[in-house]
Amino acid sequence: MLKRIGALAVSAGVIAAVVATTLGGTATASAQNSPLCKKAGLGFAGPLTGNAKFLGDDQSNWMKLFIADWNSGKPIPGVPKSLHRVKLNLAIQGDSQLNPDVAATVARQMVANKSILGMTGFAGSNENLGGGYVLDRAHLGYVSGSATLDTLATGAHGQKPLTDFFRVVPQNAQQARTGVPYIIKTLQLKKNDKVLVVDDGEAYGIGLSDDAQKLFTKAGLKVTRDTVNESSTPNASFGAQIAIEASKAATGGYKLVYAPTQVAGDSQTFDQDLHTASYTGGFMATDGSVDPSHFNVPGAYISFFGPSLTKITKAFRLQYKNKYGTTSANDPFGAPSFVATQMLGVAISEACAAGLPANLSEARAAVVSKLKHVSQSTTILGYSMAFNNPADAYHGPKSGVTVFKIQANGSYKQVAP
Repeated sequence: MLKRIGALAVSAGVIAAVVATTLGGTATASAQNSPLCKKAGLGFAGPLTGNAKFLGDDQSNWMKLFIADWNSGKPIPGVPKSLHRVKLNLAIQGDSQLNPDVAATVARQMVANKSILGMTGFAGSNENLGGGYVLDRAHLGYVSGSATLDTLATGAHGQKPLTDFFRVVPQNAQQARTGVPYIIKTLQLKKNDKVLVVDDGEAYGIGLSDDAQKLFTKAGLKVTRDTVNESSTPNASFGAQIAIEASKAATGGYKLVYAPTQVAGDSQTFDQDLHTASYTGGFMATDGSVDPSHFNVPGAYISFFGPSLTKITKAFRLQYKNKYGTTSANDPFGAPSFVATQMLGVAISEACAAGLPANLSEARAAVVSKLKHVSQSTTILGYSMAFNNPADAYHGPKSGVTVFKIQANGSYKQVAP
């Protein structure tokens, strides 16, 4: 027979269990009383001015679409019906301008806002290197819909890893492993054929060019590597640099120009200059140039970290078009930010269900802890999403790269996979 104190303890345990079951668990009850779990703030950071303004606009608009659907209880691919959704609020839209110094200022604004539990962005790799460490120190998780530099999560010589950074897009190495073999086969490039690789002078283009150059060299091609100094704001000298590279490609017998750039209009200028110089080889841009309104030269190829528009769930594509217009809806660049915000929404909801700490720094860290394990069986992009790539320190997905060819009417046709 139990002593009376033991019996009381057992009875209390039974009562506690019943109460916990009724309330969905004591942690859930506590979470419901937390102001941050009644409406959690989110931040957005990306270029909202300058030549890459379209990128930030599209990403922030897809984020807004997600928040509206999430808060209204609309079914969202991958989100289980059983999940108690914490309502979300877009607290700050930060214009980081693809500039690492500006990104650091934006990051400090995010950290200072006590309603924010997570951030969608930064858009560019260089922005993440500028502002990410500020967010890391505050344990504020951030999920990018477009940053692809290989070493953001793993670190490199002279670069610490970004600890609370996540991305819903493949890293540069994955993009190169898809785009380079495809273009070699499609253009029927042979050993000793000449390839001109031109990077943009920034973290994004340099990293992607490095990955591509290794693969071109491994295939036996002769690679010439050049750099042009691109800028997210109008740059008078950039056009002159591109004209020189175009002339070099045309007179030097190059069979392919491979040019990562963060501004679609710059790829448009480059490809047009190549035609003016009577260049007859191929041209391949990368994800930063995916913008049918500003890069639409027929015959050009683009490797990209997301699917074509036809792969995006039709109902959400139509909803976006009706709200933000046809031009923006025709740009596939923004939709991954819908999924980036989805990963944050699920992580915040799960952290609240587990009992969110009262201390803001600890609350943000709790969201990061949940974020590491968020796994969606499907998304509006047409495939599952999880931070499950060992080569990316588990901060990004394993796949998702596609290749487009620009058609005669300027539209993008997915040609791989």
